[in-house]
Amino acid sequence: MKKQHFLAGAVTQIGQSLVVARHCFGGIGDHLSCLIGAWWLARRAGRTLVVDWRGSRFNSDPTMSRNCFFNYFEPRQTLGGVRVIADDTVGNLQYLTPIWPEKWTPASLASSNHLKHSADELAAVNGLVTSDKNPTEPTIVLDQWVEPPPPPEMVRLLLTELRLANPMRTEAQQFWDQQVGSAFAVGIHIRHGNGENVGARAAYWLGPTALARQLSMNARNDVHRPGLSGRFSDNMPASLVGTSSQAAAERRFCRKVAADFRAFTQKLNISNAVPFLFCDSMQIIKTMREFLPTLVVRPKLLPGKGDGPLHQFEANTTGQVTQDGIRGGTVAEQITLDMFVELDLMQRCQALMYMDSGFSILARTKLDQSHQLRLQPNRINRLITRAMS
Repeated sequence: MKKQHFLAGAVTQIGQSLVVARHCFGGIGDHLSCLIGAWWLARRAGRTLVVDWRGSRFNSDPTMSRNCFFNYFEPRQTLGGVRVIADDTVGNLQYLTPIWPEKWTPASLASSNHLKHSADELAAVNGLVTSDKNPTEPTIVLDQWVEPPPPPEMVRLLLTELRLANPMRTEAQQFWDQQVGSAFAVGIHIRHGNGENVGARAAYWLGPTALARQLSMNARNDVHRPGLSGRFSDNMPASLVGTSSQAAAERRFCRKVAADFRAFTQKLNISNAVPFLFCDSMQIIKTMREFLPTLVVRPKLLPGKGDGPLHQFEANTTGQVTQDGIRGGTVAEQITLDMFVELDLMQRCQALMYMDSGFSILARTKLDQSHQLRLQPNRINRLITRAMS
């Protein structure tokens, strides 16, 4: 992997208005959603985009002083018509004040730590990105999932230039040539959690009674409370997904996904389409192979059954609360590399079936709506989720 040079102690003067896309405390989907939202705001407001992923769980640098963004994406000075600063100098930029949101200071931006946000702040950031406003503050900082996303036709301008780094593209190309070739591939993205609380996505995996219990537990929980708690430092209650009592419900959903695949390819008038699965759970991969024998799955390092999410912190680097924010841990480097290879492979698929998850955000943005199918929980679980939301 290409290494970057960190200029310790050097302060870079920057006398211009900025939008800063910080790392998120969540997974790669949150990172990419934040990046896309920040890029759109910078483009609309005529600002420079700063991408600062020093504190990301995907940064293999244990000191979190290097910026890992260009480890995974081709270095560029502009993206979609927006000037970009995303090298190791981001920690030494002298940011103009005042800064919005006001919780940020030059000192906290110099740090690689994550600052938690309230529900009100999330709503305010979302409202800004999707509006036509340009705040008077010269520095704007985003470190969250942005909803709703910017117009897809505009985001495609970004994605034409946001290319994964060569090592990941090369490995993806080799696997694609060996396993798919010239065939029509349909990506199937399934998020299970493998013991992690997956929020409302539990509706895909649980029976009705268990779902009502899980949603009730989640509703009584405040994910924005100070500090870190929960089995996976996500401030979430225990998950019922993946427990032995829900095995039959899991099989029913896997069978439904297989039926949806056959109906989807028939609608697209594609015969002999290759089902290409992207999943975070070994037991779900095994079950899906029963229902789709021609399934393609790229081998990767997976946690044991029930041992938690694929992209969780390594045990010896678990996130911790500090005086000026949250210092995150890091994901195993091989797991991170596998993740970016799969991001490339998913974007090569000519159609996509997906459940609600940010991991597929790049592939979904590139594809025409006719070649996308959003997977749905069963009708009873949809009704339960709607009634309890």
